[in-house]
Amino acid sequence: MSTSSQNIKPKKETESLLAGIIFVLMIGIIAHIIGKVYPVIGGAVTGIIIGFLIRNFIGVPKIYEKGLDYTIKKLLKVAIVLMGFSLSFSTVINVSGSAVVVVLVSVILGLVLTYFVGRMFGLSGNLPLLIGIGTSICGATAIATTSPILKAKEEEFVYAVNTIFAFNIIAVILYPMIGQLFDLSDHVFGIWAGAAIHDTSSVVAAGYMYSDEAGGTAVIVKLLRTLMLIPLALLLAIFVSYRFKKTNQVDTGERVKISKIFPYFILVFVGVVLLNTFIPFPTMVSDSTNFVAKFLIIMVMTSVGLKANFKDIARIGARPFIVGLISSVIIGVVSITLILILQ
Repeated sequence: MSTSSQNIKPKKETESLLAGIIFVLMIGIIAHIIGKVYPVIGGAVTGIIIGFLIRNFIGVPKIYEKGLDYTIKKLLKVAIVLMGFSLSFSTVINVSGSAVVVVLVSVILGLVLTYFVGRMFGLSGNLPLLIGIGTSICGATAIATTSPILKAKEEEFVYAVNTIFAFNIIAVILYPMIGQLFDLSDHVFGIWAGAAIHDTSSVVAAGYMYSDEAGGTAVIVKLLRTLMLIPLALLLAIFVSYRFKKTNQVDTGERVKISKIFPYFILVFVGVVLLNTFIPFPTMVSDSTNFVAKFLIIMVMTSVGLKANFKDIARIGARPFIVGLISSVIIGVVSITLILILQ
């Protein structure tokens, strides 16, 4: 293979990546403007709606897919780090301290109850466990991390991810409305959003739709919840190994490496928060980073909408969808009940 032909592929991949990001950026700008005109809806929800309509009624060219994935996976982390410029370490400690019990109980109950509800509805294999993991911890990321450990079938993985995907979109719209209806304080809503909504992108979007304080609180709680993925992955690996030894089968599942599953961007986030605590950033800096972070979230949610194929979601079928609904309600009710009790 010649050098010129070897260089063509990376060049095309870069062009595809940039094309997708620019496409999302343009829609994000429109969503941001509409969100300013209609603040009740907000830029993030507008981005989801525009993206969803484009995906399902016009179609998204394949060349944009890499850019969409990059926005969801990478730019979301950049947005979270930028939010750290507006937070202090005392805030992080206070929020974490009051939320740790809520997170622990919600995750454990969510996992156990979703598994049994899934079995009651006749879901077999790893599907009820994967839906429980997705709803309880951090959505598609948790499912993607644990699927190889459980040796889940591709069909189980796809069904679980699409189930979570559907309820992420619903949560971004519904949670702020419920919060306003019950007049929840910014602090309470932030903990609730961080403890109950599945994917990090949806948590951040819903939190900042409610208020800046709610958004900051939601980010901290969600990152605390994301860290629960590490002990869960280790426990699942031990369980799978034990199960295979008991049945005298060869365990060909993926080995758990902390270095692979640890969300390192959290360390950068904590570093920025610590820096702001001891050497406070000027207001102009924190305001600018906050604005960029919020706009990146609009781009992320626009990408989520652009990847939301209604046919794929409908293909899940009624039973996984109902289990996902019940699981989402369980975690939402358990977490808000605990928050209000512990207030």
